[in-house]
Amino acid sequence: MDYKDVWITTRDKVKIHAWFIKAHRNQSQHFRTLIFFHGNAGNIGSRLPNIEILVKVLMCNVLIIDYRGYGNSEGTPSEEGLALDAEATLEHALSDPEINNDKIYVFGRSLGGAVAAQLAMNKSDHLKGVILENTFTSIGEMVDALMPTVAVFKGLIQRIFYPTIDRIGKITSPILFVRGENDEIVPSHHS
Repeated sequence: MDYKDVWITTRDKVKIHAWFIKAHRNQSQHFRTLIFFHGNAGNIGSRLPNIEILVKVLMCNVLIIDYRGYGNSEGTPSEEGLALDAEATLEHALSDPEINNDKIYVFGRSLGGAVAAQLAMNKSDHLKGVILENTFTSIGEMVDALMPTVAVFKGLIQRIFYPTIDRIGKITSPILFVRGENDEIVPSHHS
């Protein structure tokens, strides 16, 4: 696959690492570009099988980032920080001459879906569409589902929220929800 390493500096001066994988070596601007926000586990290297399908079968460019604190990116992950990472990534895509601004989509899986939804809520006018795969409604509802004994204390200990359910209605781009019934982490009713 034809790719290049990309370094993106966020508004709070954190350097995040990304890959830009081209659908076609010399004509990437003719193809859709998918900004890929991955789930919590792993890093961009863990997503290579997915990226290969997107590039070779669907003929999409892929811009995938390692959030702050993941892979080769600087910083420490936080809800606010990942939002800044997403915003900086979109700004990079919009300024990259190899990316067609009229063909930018965001894709988010699990945690990445919450990041994508927050970005799309604020930047839908720059997006052709949003794809959310196995995304949760909120961290609070995930705690309820996965740790019911801890759920009674979540008001005291919860520091991240990702209220995706509240953000969905504010997105004006078309949205595709993709859901697997056998997801072992995110309950299917979240979609």
